[in-house]
Amino acid sequence: MSTETETELEKSTAPAAAETPIWKVEPSRFATALFHVLGIRRRIVMANMRVVFGDQLSASELERLAKAFYLHFFRVIRENLAMFWRTDRRLADMVDVVGVEHLFEAGEKGQGILILTGHFGNWELTSIAAMLQYKEYRDRFFVIRKSLSAGLEHVLFRRFHQAGLQVIPPFNTLSQVLQALASNDVVIFILDQHTMVDMPKGIAVDFFGRTAGTNRSLALLTAHSGAPVIPAIAYRKNDGRHVVRFEKPLEWIYADDPEEEIRLNTQHYNDVLERFVLEHPEQWFWAHRRWKYSEEAETKKLILLGRRRASRLPYEAHQHADPDGNRHQGPPTEQGS
Repeated sequence: MSTETETELEKSTAPAAAETPIWKVEPSRFATALFHVLGIRRRIVMANMRVVFGDQLSASELERLAKAFYLHFFRVIRENLAMFWRTDRRLADMVDVVGVEHLFEAGEKGQGILILTGHFGNWELTSIAAMLQYKEYRDRFFVIRKSLSAGLEHVLFRRFHQAGLQVIPPFNTLSQVLQALASNDVVIFILDQHTMVDMPKGIAVDFFGRTAGTNRSLALLTAHSGAPVIPAIAYRKNDGRHVVRFEKPLEWIYADDPEEEIRLNTQHYNDVLERFVLEHPEQWFWAHRRWKYSEEAETKKLILLGRRRASRLPYEAHQHADPDGNRHQGPPTEQGS
């Protein structure tokens, strides 16, 4: 990376004031270039931001937020590439862990712990750095991640395993998660991505006022095991340091109907994630089609409406009215009747 680019990067992320959110700082030329030239999925990013903020932000404010997101994502990539050559001590020193006492207290119950989180901050680096600070939890933290090719998996997950963070593939997940909870271990659930509602693990609940297909497995596992759910967020401060914050366990919401119980608690999880998104909006992963369920439902509705209209066309198109207003089947004659 050139010296000029480095200067632009540091300038754009330097804090203007301690209380000023990063995304409200005037974007640099480098951030603007990332937005216009390397704006991966820019249309999806802008559409998602409009869902969340509606008319609360002007068009220029939304664009500024998007530029801050792309700059943040660039830094995440750069940090993760450098992570493979950084020492454990250097990585651990990059992150402040807050609220770890909630983990310790929940662990005393012996039922395991479920972590509710999403794609916030640099979720890869902060997970590893936090593990390196608390080596008593080595090999006791599990994260559910999509399996890639053997070669890519070795490269991407090598740092996880070195830090003692175990990876559970997304197939045959239930038995492995239950085994981890039975051993009083910790399982991280990343719950901010689309899940098909016509699959057993999917359920339709709201996310920022719009229906979103959401994974119901976290609520099901809590109901089955009694393991507490602890919300966690990772974010970058204005000075460049990272924070991992754990919160108090969520209270379980009871209902007479078991299915309604799962729905209510999954909705509660989404409510927590909403709060996290608004806390540091430039640091959520906006490029994912989170409301894919709503988009598909709207598309199906339009297709069905179009088919209904089309089914009426052949009959109506072959009717005509005579001068007296009476309708007749078939094209009009030369006399107009």
